[in-house]
Amino acid sequence: MRRIRTRRVRARRLPAVAVILSGTLIGQGTVIAVSPLLTRAYGPSDFGALAVITALCSILGAFATTGTDRALMVAPTDRAVRHLVLFGLTTSAVVAGAVGTAAWSLRDALAAGFDAPSLAELWWLFPLTTVAISAFRIVSATVARRQRYTDLATRNAVQGLAQTAWNLLAAPLGPVGLLAGLSVGRLAGVLGSLPGSRRRMLEASASASASASASASASASASAPASVSVSRSDRMAATLGAHRRFLLVTPWSALLNVLGQQGPSVLIALALGSTSAGYVALTMRVLGTPVGMLADAVAQWSGGVFGRSVRSGTPVDRLLRRIVLRLAVAGAAGTLLVLVFAPTAFSVVFGSQWTLSGTYAQVLVPAFAVQVVASPVTQLLSLLGRQLTQLWWDGGRLVLTSGSVLVTTAAGASPGVTVAALSASMVVAYVLVLVLVRRAVRAHRIVATSTVLTPPEPALPVH
Repeated sequence: MRRIRTRRVRARRLPAVAVILSGTLIGQGTVIAVSPLLTRAYGPSDFGALAVITALCSILGAFATTGTDRALMVAPTDRAVRHLVLFGLTTSAVVAGAVGTAAWSLRDALAAGFDAPSLAELWWLFPLTTVAISAFRIVSATVARRQRYTDLATRNAVQGLAQTAWNLLAAPLGPVGLLAGLSVGRLAGVLGSLPGSRRRMLEASASASASASASASASASASAPASVSVSRSDRMAATLGAHRRFLLVTPWSALLNVLGQQGPSVLIALALGSTSAGYVALTMRVLGTPVGMLADAVAQWSGGVFGRSVRSGTPVDRLLRRIVLRLAVAGAAGTLLVLVFAPTAFSVVFGSQWTLSGTYAQVLVPAFAVQVVASPVTQLLSLLGRQLTQLWWDGGRLVLTSGSVLVTTAAGASPGVTVAALSASMVVAYVLVLVLVRRAVRAHRIVATSTVLTPPEPALPVH
């Protein structure tokens, strides 16, 4: 019976990942397909400026959610979900306003510091992209929590198609055609996720309200006339208090997490100039897109399953093992292809001036192979209550990756050596987080098993 049940569970899970991945392939596959056109419409300096906006706004957008995107996965009720969404969107708007003020004040310094003149005129993209990224993270978490895989697939497709359409159609406008693509894609993805999710949230809200009204009526008829009403602000405060560990620790963890991902690109742009950063940015774009597609699809599916398991106290070690093994096979196959074909492929597809990016791809591919394995399961640390462990790892990765760039550039090393040092530091960081996740899952299994074996004693009846 157990084998039959396991097979049925797998039969339900595999199509879910396939559905999400299909939408991702449509959206991000389109982004990859038009890359040869973009490299001919925009120069390396434009791609360098894109790397700056992507890095800074991803960092700020992750912080702006104040951890609500992670807390949504384990929130116990629909009311708590609504409170967390409202709080997250509010803090996102506040942070975006502060970013806009800072970007306008520092627009000339940004353009000079990153050797990207377009940033002086397009400073307004910083707040717009920040709020787009944070809203995208929050809405995506609500959809993943409810395991609405079709909505996730639609969101992924809409995001990539909208970004690509903007990049191509707005090319005559200059750098804004490339730099605004990220915010256009994210906002389109949010709108693509809303219809189904909004309907279900309204239905859940109506159902909860009806149940609460019925319960209140029954209670009022059976109890004394005096009653104590709980205001909305009190309920909101109770929700935020119950999830304070996420709200207080996770924002800083998310900040360090995205800093660890995007910080090296910013440092490379500062130390080597936007042209060298452009070559690295194209490499990151080409390697990161398929890695992101696969990792994001698995993370969206597993996030809902992990969250449900954590809420119910079910062990997740078997699911973790299956995900890691399958992604390791995919990462190894991708690594082999890049090592053999990257320089030639970059030269033929993107033009001879981008051959150097193909060489960088060979150096960076081991890091991306380990990342595709670790990225979808890293969320388990915070979901299992290991927010501080997540925080320490995010800080450690930031030190490793950014330190590798700072040390090599300060020593006057060539860009190739800097990229190699960055790749090695990323491999070390992602292997370490896999070890930490495994330890957290084992501890969770022990707690879950002991809870099942020794259930709490029933309360004595009160006469």
